[in-house]
Amino acid sequence: MNAKLLVALREFRQITSTRSFWLTLLLVPAAIAISQLSVRLLQPPPGVAVVVVDQTGRYQGAIQQRFTYDRDQEVLSDLGAYASKWKVAAPKPEKWGPGDVWAEGPRLFTPADVAAFEAAGGLKTAQAELARVKPAGAPDFSPPKPGTMQVAPPAGLVTDKDAAAFAASLTPQMKLRVATPAGLRKIGLGVFIPADYGAPGVVARFYPDGTPRPMLVDSVRQELTAIQRADALKASGIDMAALAKIQGVRAPIDIAAPPEGGSREKVMLRSALPLALAYLLLLSIMMSGSWMLQGLIEERSNKLLESVLACVTPDDLLFGKLIGVIGVAILMIGTWVAVAVGAAFSVQGVVADFLRPALSSLSSPVIAVALVYYFLAGYMAISVLFLAVGVVSDSMRDAQAYLTPLILGITIPFVLILQSVLLNPDGPLPRILSWVPIYAPFAMMARLGSGVPTWELAGSGALLAAFIAVEFVLISRLFRSSLLQSGQTGGLLLLFRRRAV
Repeated sequence: MNAKLLVALREFRQITSTRSFWLTLLLVPAAIAISQLSVRLLQPPPGVAVVVVDQTGRYQGAIQQRFTYDRDQEVLSDLGAYASKWKVAAPKPEKWGPGDVWAEGPRLFTPADVAAFEAAGGLKTAQAELARVKPAGAPDFSPPKPGTMQVAPPAGLVTDKDAAAFAASLTPQMKLRVATPAGLRKIGLGVFIPADYGAPGVVARFYPDGTPRPMLVDSVRQELTAIQRADALKASGIDMAALAKIQGVRAPIDIAAPPEGGSREKVMLRSALPLALAYLLLLSIMMSGSWMLQGLIEERSNKLLESVLACVTPDDLLFGKLIGVIGVAILMIGTWVAVAVGAAFSVQGVVADFLRPALSSLSSPVIAVALVYYFLAGYMAISVLFLAVGVVSDSMRDAQAYLTPLILGITIPFVLILQSVLLNPDGPLPRILSWVPIYAPFAMMARLGSGVPTWELAGSGALLAAFIAVEFVLISRLFRSSLLQSGQTGGLLLLFRRRAV
C-alpha cells in the first residue's frame, strides 16, 4: 500500500479512537434531539380563556366578535402562505369565490377581507376549496390552533354584584382550567363591566392571571373604546352611516411581487446551508487541527517520529497526516450533514421547517460543486497552518504562543464575514475577503446563497489553489528541516529561517 495512505490510515485511527472525537461527532445529533425536545416542552400554551361579565349587555358581543376577527385574520394569513408555498394561487383557478381572498397569497388582510371570508363560510369552506385545487403531493392545510377564546362565566363566579366580589370569586377559578370548544384552557383574563359603565368616573376592571398579556388587554380596551366613541359621535349629531363610509376608505396601492427567488426571506433560506457549512468548516478545523497538532507534538516528544521516518519519507509523513485529518473531517461533517438531512425529512417542527427550504440551495450544480471545493480547499489551507505550528513547537506550551494569534486571526474575520453577509451579501468586506486565500473559503461559502458571479468563483478558487500549492512547498521544506535536525527548538524567527531552506 502507498506510504502516504498508510500514514493517513494511522492518523485517522489515532484521532477517531479518542473520546473527544466521539463527543464532537455527537454534537449535531444531540443538538437536533434537544431542539425537538425543547420545542415540545417549552412551546407556549395554545391560548387562554377570557371571562367577560358585562352588566350593561352592550359590550360582550363586540368583544367576542373581536376575538373571532383576530382568529380569522390569523387563519387567512396561514392560508395565504399555504397557497403561495404549494402554488395553489398560481395559476389562479377560474372559479374562486368572493371569500377566497387567501388565494392571492400572503398579504395584509383588511376587515373587509375578513368579513368576506366569514360570509363565505370561513375555514370550512376554504378547506373544501383547497381539497379541490391543491396539487398532488401537497399536504392538507393545518389551521393554527385557536388562540384566545371567550367563555361563559364558570360555576361559582359572582356576576351580579360589584367588582370586588367578582375578583374574589375569580382568583380560585384562575387556578383551574375551563372547557372551551378547543379543549381545556386556563383563564388568562377576567373583565368586569359594571352596569353604570360610561358614567363619569366608572371604569371597567381587568384582572389578568399574572402573566403580562398587553395585546389581549389592548384588544378588549379597543372594543370598549370603539363603542364609547361611537356613542359620543352619535350624540354629537354625526351621521354614523357617512362616518362608516369614510372610515372604510383605503388608499389604493399595488405592491409589485419581487422577482422569483429575489426576496430577502428566500435569499436567507438559500444562504442557510452555505452559512452552516462555513461554520462547520471553522468548527471542524479548530477541533481536528488541534488533534493533529497534539498528536504531532506527542510523537516528537516521545521520539516516535524517528522510528516512523525510518520507514517513510518526510513528505509521505507530512501528506499522509494531512490526508488522515481530512478523512476525519469528511467523516465528521458527513455524519452531521446526514443527520441534519434525515431530520429534515423525518421530524416535524422548527428544525424540519428550516432545513427543508435550506436544502434548496443544493439544486444548483454550480453551488453544490463550489461548496465541496471551498470546504475541502479551506480545510487543507488552514490545516497546513496547524501542522506548521506543530512542526516548530516542542511542547503544547510552545504551541500556545502560535495558536492564540492563529485562532483569533481566523475566527474574528469569520465573525465579521457572517455579520456582513447577513446584512449585505455584496458588501465590500465579503467581496474583499473572497480574494484573501485564508478567508476565501468562509467568504465564498457564505455568499453562495445570494449569488456569486462565475468569474469570481473561478478566480477566487484558482487563487486559493495556488496558495495551497505554495503552502505545500513551504511546509514540506519546513517539515524536512525541522524533523530531520534533532535538538532544534521552535520559534517564530526559526520558522521563517527554515522556510528559506
